[in-house]
Amino acid sequence: MDVLAVGAHPDDVEVGAGGLVAKLCQAGRRVAVVDLSAGELASNGTVAERRQEAGRAGEILGLAWRCCLEIPDRGISSDLPYRRRLAAIIRQCRPRLILCPYWSDRHPDHVSACRLVQEAWFDAGLKKMAARQTPFRPNQIWYYFIAAIAEPRFIVDVSECYQTKKTAILAHQTQFGRHPGAAATFLNDGPGSLLATVESRDRYFGSLIGSMYGEGFTTLEPLAVGNPLALLEVPR
Repeated sequence: MDVLAVGAHPDDVEVGAGGLVAKLCQAGRRVAVVDLSAGELASNGTVAERRQEAGRAGEILGLAWRCCLEIPDRGISSDLPYRRRLAAIIRQCRPRLILCPYWSDRHPDHVSACRLVQEAWFDAGLKKMAARQTPFRPNQIWYYFIAAIAEPRFIVDVSECYQTKKTAILAHQTQFGRHPGAAATFLNDGPGSLLATVESRDRYFGSLIGSMYGEGFTTLEPLAVGNPLALLEVPR
């Protein structure tokens, strides 16, 4: 894999990095998604429904593959069994880049997912950790925003594939749709719903780089620039 994107729940990657994922897939890069939980505690939708929706969203984005680690919803932690499970996937697919939720968010599972990724990333490079596998540690982790927002270190222009992102998000109909009997939630109800918030945020990030839509990302460490002249291609 070129990129491994990790989310706490089946729709997290679509919300925070769906544009980038679609852009990479359209460029021929191999992207995989790991959902840490099945989102079984969501107010709407069954596990089976959410699994089908995640599969459909993955097809829309163009993913190489997608899996669920089956960690209990609201039970995500960086305990050793979960670290080993995720570290094994990192070693198997050997991505150049990992995407994961930003370390601060209103949903505790997103924060826990970030910590689990950080620790599994570290463990994946340890020779004596699950020694039967070849150690591997990707060079970078990029953090995407879900409900929270912070100053991004960089913004990716996702204007050309934004409709793909929206379609992938809306594939999670139990979460973002309003159908008879559905509970009103932060995701699907009102002018301040998550879907409206995400589009407003992406329009704002886009405006900062002179584009219609942008997705912001941050890192714990500065990004090293090997070819400074490549930055001249970035429009103002």
